[in-house]
Amino acid sequence: MQIVFCDVDEKTSDFLKTVEKIDGVEFITFPQSLNEIDEKELSPYYGAEIISTFVYSRLGRDLLSKFPNLKMISTRSTGYNNVDLDYCREKGIKVANVVGYGEITVAEFAVGVLLNLTRKIRTAQRKLKHGIVNVEKDIGIDLDGKTVGVIGTGAIGRHFARLVKAFGCKVLAYDLYPNQALADEGTCTYTDLETIYKESDIIGLNCPATKENYHLINAETIKKLKDGVYIVNTARGELIDTAALYDALVSGKVAGAGLDVLDYEDVILKNDIDIAKNKDKDFVFYSLVNQKLVQLENAIVTPHIAFNSVEANLRILNTSMKHIIDFINGIDIKSVA
Repeated sequence: MQIVFCDVDEKTSDFLKTVEKIDGVEFITFPQSLNEIDEKELSPYYGAEIISTFVYSRLGRDLLSKFPNLKMISTRSTGYNNVDLDYCREKGIKVANVVGYGEITVAEFAVGVLLNLTRKIRTAQRKLKHGIVNVEKDIGIDLDGKTVGVIGTGAIGRHFARLVKAFGCKVLAYDLYPNQALADEGTCTYTDLETIYKESDIIGLNCPATKENYHLINAETIKKLKDGVYIVNTARGELIDTAALYDALVSGKVAGAGLDVLDYEDVILKNDIDIAKNKDKDFVFYSLVNQKLVQLENAIVTPHIAFNSVEANLRILNTSMKHIIDFINGIDIKSVA
């Protein structure tokens, strides 16, 4: 049995060296995303039965169909919108993701970004490096007493809500499946999206990307927001129309944005403009917008690292490997496909 590991960085490579050898199983590793591997280099492994990937790989129907023996995909992430689930269902391919590895990790990161934005920590530090001190321009705001709208109260959103509540914030929440226990403990009050748009001083996005919430934050919804609102997105880039957000940041309608994810983020994450070749015009347009967004002083953009703590990475790798070993041993695994 061949198992293809792609998006293999140094920590993943080191981890795989510690994994006990399994009789009859060969691990093949690639540092690139699966869709970026040269055909000649990848084709000898089209007989692989298992693929292990990270969010950078785009596993579409055309690519997956080249693996006729594929039986399982192990995503080393919670998100799986980079995998063609319809194709996997048609072919009976199991798709196992990792849940619960970074709940507090991502929530802590989101609060860290929020504090940087609201207290202008990064801005003041940059100026000081150049000998500039401007106390008046670097004035911030307190979190205490502010209204925070939390969109998505799954594992990460729940922790984020509790953390901002501890700062003295009033927390409004929206979720298709409200967590009654979270409301009962006094952490948040569930409401509708319109109320969150209207009343929130800060909005935190913690929900998965779906067809229904694509560009949830767009030019029209931004008009409904309070002037001077702050937006933090550590969930999925597809939730925000970055072109509309860019305009709102420039105009001041949105006071600040903390973004660990971006729609069409591939060019920035890979630091390679060649990725844009042969892409559609939306890809090229939003890639250019993203480049401009990064330069704004009131935007903090990080390269999809909210999950990236020592502890969380170890949990990801251990859980992903357990999924693979269980599958090999015939143990039923939970599949999102």
